[in-house]
Amino acid sequence: MSAAPARHRRRAVPLLAVLLALVSGQLAVPRADAQAGVLLSQGRPTTASSTEGDGTPASAATDGNTATRWSSAFSDPQWLRVDLGSTAVLDRVVLNWEAAHATAFQVQTSADGAAWTTVHTTSNGAGGTQDLAISGSGRYVRVLGTARATGYGYSLWEFQVYGTTSDGPPPAGTPISQYKQVAASTWEGGNAPAAALDGRANTRWSSQFADNQWLRVDFGGVATINQVVLNWEGAYARGYRLETSNDATTWTQVYATTTSAGGVERLNVSGTGRHLRLFATARATGYGVSLWEFQVFGTVDVSASTPPLLSPPTRAPAVTGRFALTAPADNAMVTTTRRPAFSWAAVPGAVRYQVWLNLSRTDYDFTASGNLIDLYTKVAEPTGTGYTPTWDVADRWTYKWFVVAVDGSGATTASNIRTFSLYLPTLTTVDDGVRTVNGSRDLNRNGTVEPYEDWRQPVETRVNDLLGRMTTEEKAYQMFYNAQAFPRSGWHFGPAEAQDLHAVLLGSSGTRLGIPAVSAGDTIAGYKTTYPLQSALAAARNYPLDYKLGDMQRREQLEVGTRGVLGPLAEVGTKVLYPRIQEGNGESADVASAQVRALVAGLQGGPELNPASVLATVKHWPGEGAGGEALIVFDNVTVKYHTAPFRAAMEAGAVNIMPGYAGSSLLDPGGPGAGDSAKILAYLRQNLGYTGLITTDWLPSGNWVGAANAGSDVMGGADPGAPGYSMAQFTAGVPVARIDDAVRRVLRLKFKLGIFENPYGDPVNGPYRFHKPEYAALANQASREAMTLLKNNGTLPVRLNAGDDVVVAGARADDPASCCIWTSYFHAEYGSQTMLEAIRARAARAGVNVHEGTHPSPDLAIVAVGEPSYTHATSWVKEQPYLPPDQLALIQDFKRRGIPVVVALVLPRPYVITEWHDLADAIVVTYRGGEEMGPALASLLFGDYTPRGTLPWQLPRALSDVLRPGGTDTPADAVEHWDVPFDLGATASQRADIRARIDAGQPVPTTYGNPLYPFGAGLTRW
Repeated sequence: MSAAPARHRRRAVPLLAVLLALVSGQLAVPRADAQAGVLLSQGRPTTASSTEGDGTPASAATDGNTATRWSSAFSDPQWLRVDLGSTAVLDRVVLNWEAAHATAFQVQTSADGAAWTTVHTTSNGAGGTQDLAISGSGRYVRVLGTARATGYGYSLWEFQVYGTTSDGPPPAGTPISQYKQVAASTWEGGNAPAAALDGRANTRWSSQFADNQWLRVDFGGVATINQVVLNWEGAYARGYRLETSNDATTWTQVYATTTSAGGVERLNVSGTGRHLRLFATARATGYGVSLWEFQVFGTVDVSASTPPLLSPPTRAPAVTGRFALTAPADNAMVTTTRRPAFSWAAVPGAVRYQVWLNLSRTDYDFTASGNLIDLYTKVAEPTGTGYTPTWDVADRWTYKWFVVAVDGSGATTASNIRTFSLYLPTLTTVDDGVRTVNGSRDLNRNGTVEPYEDWRQPVETRVNDLLGRMTTEEKAYQMFYNAQAFPRSGWHFGPAEAQDLHAVLLGSSGTRLGIPAVSAGDTIAGYKTTYPLQSALAAARNYPLDYKLGDMQRREQLEVGTRGVLGPLAEVGTKVLYPRIQEGNGESADVASAQVRALVAGLQGGPELNPASVLATVKHWPGEGAGGEALIVFDNVTVKYHTAPFRAAMEAGAVNIMPGYAGSSLLDPGGPGAGDSAKILAYLRQNLGYTGLITTDWLPSGNWVGAANAGSDVMGGADPGAPGYSMAQFTAGVPVARIDDAVRRVLRLKFKLGIFENPYGDPVNGPYRFHKPEYAALANQASREAMTLLKNNGTLPVRLNAGDDVVVAGARADDPASCCIWTSYFHAEYGSQTMLEAIRARAARAGVNVHEGTHPSPDLAIVAVGEPSYTHATSWVKEQPYLPPDQLALIQDFKRRGIPVVVALVLPRPYVITEWHDLADAIVVTYRGGEEMGPALASLLFGDYTPRGTLPWQLPRALSDVLRPGGTDTPADAVEHWDVPFDLGATASQRADIRARIDAGQPVPTTYGNPLYPFGAGLTRW
């Protein structure tokens, strides 16, 4: 195929990017009137006077995809026409032109496609996106181009027509159906049921080619419905009914028709129910039925699933045990109801009682020490001695509760504290060959329910029973990865695409005992929606937001059944030259501890592992930020500083820790790396009291026996099929008692995750619930709050005039990967924008021209510099943490020409910036800001928000603050102390003071040394 003209190669902004940009005000599209109608043209039959080729059909301009376009032959006049399906009252047309636009054109309407009425005329069109208010009516709408701006034809990314039909005005607000759980009778190819609920009008559900097809949405609570919008594709249902239900079994009809004309139907519907079903009885075509969008409006009652929060998270009273609780019994297992009855003994003189329960919260104080599971919420204040919730208690293994009696004077008396668990699973409905027997899954297919299969049994009973049924080889497999090739393996190395992972999980269910595998990958900055790395989050220090990011990742992973993550990192980055400092939490152990608490709690969905959790794997023990992946150099004082975040992770409920590659000169002098070191692992268990799982980092096969004997429970990434290796070697080298000890922990976690009852996600519909607008907004917020304005002489925010010119230059300007690392994503198809793309879009709102790379006389230069993506090793020589000559020369050249320079600095690790610091008029640090880094930067540059991020590390004044002249990355050549925070340029007495404070458990001031910029530097106002 010959090369296309250059104009065809520009990067198109996908639909979701346009939607998000409109929401955030990043595109220069005039705001439509609040009464404007709905989009009527999407997916409707579209024709044209001509097309340039097969790749640019007329339909591409009405498909809702801004990466496809219609283009005409290279002559005048040309037209594009859409059939709306029925007469509509029109109020708005949006033309999204490619570079080959019309300078003169008309918008016309027609009732029959023959006689046309002109409703808009332009003779000086400038192209771009034109949002036109029109007044007219018709079934057909066309744009008639009469004068081209280029020698090419006419080309439109999108032609959108808005208005109303006789069905009434459009609904307001967000549909209650959007992104909800969905099911359908059938679907065709990749047109999954969830595509009709994803808010994207370029994806659709389509059924098989038969009548009596249905689509069902579960609102998650009882809904009161007032309107339904059906946006049909060409294959619509002529006859259908709408039905509601509370149990998805008994249905009540609320609407029916046999004369639908397709298109966009807005139906005033009145009904209630947890479920709504569209049941299509007669097709209009020989195909199935197909919906771009199925939108339901109304309200949802979530009180049945929302516990009352009558207090903040609170510690138990100092004195308890003054009266008795009666039910549930202590350590009871509640397996028959989600609303257990609570009761207690009467207290003389009490006028009311307070019921306190350790609910999972989102608003913990993540800066406070102590176990999150020991924080309680007041949920009721009855006057009697009993309380039954009117809301469903979620599955959890360690509920604690107590009651406080309050007398007439307000004096209080606290009961004893009791514990119970609640587990009431919905068994998977996936047809995997495992039958249900007496309400449990018959995993070994023998027709009876064994104790390990009976979810009503205590976890330890199930563990003991299953362990007793396993052969030594089956046990050993639970300590290994690669379940995709060895279904008996306990672990799958992810991330995998949804269908591939589903196949792995089906393979596990087919083994002799049906033990599910857990998929875990290095998705340390989000599963599908990528947020900033932890060092960037440390610049924001917004711990409730960190929780939300972890929770977002948990929800995305649960969609497809991936139940583990190899993160977060609990490292404090005190060594400047450590490449993976970018993945850690900055230089403050306090910040690191709070951040890790929040991320673990978010990922696990509460203060302990539970059936709605993603298993967090906290790494890299015992803290590689104090040396790197070769050697950890903390001593008996600074070890306290570097292990503090691991203690915090345990307080948040972490039950899986990964030792790193590095050995420790303190814990095992001259010994092996942490995963192989019995002493380093014993310190974790004995000194920190850790009882959970230990999963090694990726080790070669020759280390596996040694790691297991040292105390590691799972061989991270270990492949039972490694060349020259066999499981017989492993079982011969590791005592059975050590294998039993490890596998007991593995099975315990799997039972607590609930995967024996529900091992799967939804590989068909789940992916449509990735990249929700609300998720992208969280990633954007995190990136905005991390952005750090180090320097500003008044150049920012940008206040240029319309028509002024800006150059965006530099190696990172249009580098998608610079936002992220190898385990995270830049999703162009879902709206991710590079810095260049985002600045160009934002500048358009101000009428400012953006040029890539160069311009003869720009009014401002934005230079994006820093390292491209890396993980284990830096992209530049590690001992040269400063800009390379080509990037430095860009800054120097613009400054020499007298052009104001804003440096956008991708900063994965502390750099020496002294050489060019004074040349920059403004410096904005982006870190590795996630997939929303570009839009967040553009918004900051133009003053859409006030900067708030501050540096998570000190920045060296000179390389001599880090290394001796000519030195390499070794302790002997280090000038900074690798294990001591805030010590760049510090004196011996200052370092002694830092150590004394650490030893005494006191906060360490961040003002030591003589860095160019201290920890916490950053301008937080314009």
